[in-house]
Amino acid sequence: MAYWLFSKKNSMKNLEIIILAAGKGTRMKSSKPKIFHELGGKQIIDYVIDASFRLKPKRIHLVVNNQIKDNFKNYNNLNIVIQKKQNGTGDAIKSAIKSLEKDSVTLVLYGDVPLIKHKTILNVSKIKTNKVNLLCFNKEERNNYGKVILGTDGLISQVIEQKELKKNENYYLCNSGVFAIETKLLSSLLPKLNNNNKKKEFYLTDIFNLAFRKGVKVNPIETSETEVMGVNDKNDLAMAEKVIQNELRSKHLTAGVTMRDPDTVYLSKDTKIGKDVTIHPFVIIGKNVLIGNNTEIHAFSHIEDCKIGKEVSIGPYARIRPGTKINDNAKVGNFVEIKNSKIDKGSKVNHLSYIGDTEIGKKVNVGAGTITCNYDGASKFKTVIKDKAFIGSNSSLVAPLIVGKNAYIGSGSTITKHVVENSLAVERSSQKMVKNWSNKKGKR
Repeated sequence: MAYWLFSKKNSMKNLEIIILAAGKGTRMKSSKPKIFHELGGKQIIDYVIDASFRLKPKRIHLVVNNQIKDNFKNYNNLNIVIQKKQNGTGDAIKSAIKSLEKDSVTLVLYGDVPLIKHKTILNVSKIKTNKVNLLCFNKEERNNYGKVILGTDGLISQVIEQKELKKNENYYLCNSGVFAIETKLLSSLLPKLNNNNKKKEFYLTDIFNLAFRKGVKVNPIETSETEVMGVNDKNDLAMAEKVIQNELRSKHLTAGVTMRDPDTVYLSKDTKIGKDVTIHPFVIIGKNVLIGNNTEIHAFSHIEDCKIGKEVSIGPYARIRPGTKINDNAKVGNFVEIKNSKIDKGSKVNHLSYIGDTEIGKKVNVGAGTITCNYDGASKFKTVIKDKAFIGSNSSLVAPLIVGKNAYIGSGSTITKHVVENSLAVERSSQKMVKNWSNKKGKR
């Protein structure tokens, strides 16, 4: 009689997860390993690791190659397993099997399959004794996925690699490679794997065929092709990015964000947006961005690693760079770049300005074309503009510099010394006028 290996109440404390991530990813045509490419500002491998942790398993084992092992030094609660030679997925599992407790269930995932959902792998993990769950999907077009053949009882009778099929053979149910199995059973089947195939590799798919012969029932669990797509090259990367972006847009629209043209708005996985925020077309929001309620982001703005308060107006054509905090009711206008700066409540930087390493107080007005000169070629320096100061247009503020409370800077000035509060600072050459100059110069 079969019984559930997990109770309904507990977390999956007997679950061991193996994530296979040792492939070289040569099809990506990149010096960066494929699992470290990003989707929605998050690494591919991190999607899989996070989904695994959500199951609350006993342990997670990450199988990698020697070239990338150091990238995981700062990952907590992962058992890093090195596959010394890439001899196929079956060989990768052999590398990890010694680390698993025999009285457990093993779930096998892939480091380049980032779109798989928590609910799906939860369902795959719920196996009964003497049974294997294999995640499958339908695809009628000819493809390179391994094929799943069902018996008359609806269970899987054979799994075969596409490259091993004869020319006229084609099957529509495909093997995602994701499966759950009792660890004792897996341990007993692994030594029986062989590499009698065209590539001389140990295929993990042979585990299922070995299980059939042992009388083990292999149960198909179906999902969508999109959810289990592997990201192997830049085409796959672009397709996966599109899926992620559509999911993120839908999430924020449902939560009360207005997007004038959602298809042109690009978000990050960790983007946090308040209610009644309006985002206009062609806005890019990078990692680590928080946007408060009732804020409006105008077209062609680029925002990353910053905090934006309530009822703020950004753009159009604004760039908000890392380390910036823009408080409530502030305004950042067109063609303004702000980096590592604080703009306090009610202040305005409306036109054509660069504000870098600067602290701007409350109700400050920064005129068009103002530049904070923060870099001398070797070091960065800070500018402080205190409450209610007024910076005239086309001013250059050479840091380190303090502009006092309620001080005024005359337009066109280059300010190199601190300006005390309530004062006017003007630094520009005297205007000269030559009368009748045009008449003397003659016609053009």
